[in-house]
Parts: sequence; C-alpha cells; structure tokens
Amino acid sequence: MFRALLASIVCLFTLGGCSSSDEDYARWWQEGILLDTRTPLEHQQSHIDGSVLVPYELVPQRIAALVPDKNTPVLLYCRSGRRAGIAESALRDMGYTQVKNLGSQTQAERALGLR
Repeated sequence: MFRALLASIVCLFTLGGCSSSDEDYARWWQEGILLDTRTPLEHQQSHIDGSVLVPYELVPQRIAALVPDKNTPVLLYCRSGRRAGIAESALRDMGYTQVKNLGSQTQAERALGLR
C-alpha cells in the first residue's frame, strides 16, 4: 500500500502524469492539438511548429471553437509550465478529459520527441 501511495505522490509532481510515455505525447498530438499558452510576443520569438497560440487566459473562451469534442487530446506548454497548468485546470473544469501540461517549450519538445 505504501508503494502505491508513493507512486501516486510521485505522479502528482511529474509533468504530464505517469500514465503516458513520450511516444504517447506524439500520438496525442497527432490525434489532438498542441496549445502554446504564452503571449503573442513569446510565440513570435519562438514556438513549436504546428502549435496553436491561445494565451492561457483566453483558453476557456476559445477552446470550444478549436476543440469541440471534449475527449480530444489537448497538450499545453508555456515558458515554465505555470500558465499551461492554469489552462489545464480550466479545461478539466470545463469537462475536457485528455489534457496534459507538458511544461516549458523545451520540456514539450523533449516530450514530443523533437529534441
């Protein structure tokens, strides 16, 4: 029982959780969408090709037009993971079931096998 509890605690502090491997993130992206939750200026300076810019505070207003099916995979990133985490919480509160915060752009690139 202690092992299961410890594994659960570790999963809570692991970006993206413990249920998916890096290969799953690439598959999720093929099946869903990758959102850059930073500012337009940050996105203009650098971004992951194919990502869609939606600043984190606008995600709740814009997500339905981009992702009408709440079972569609949604991957998120920002500069550090904080804003993507806020967007992730908002999406979960709205009923989206497959949402992953990949953290920073660099962490997202690694998770997607781009680095």
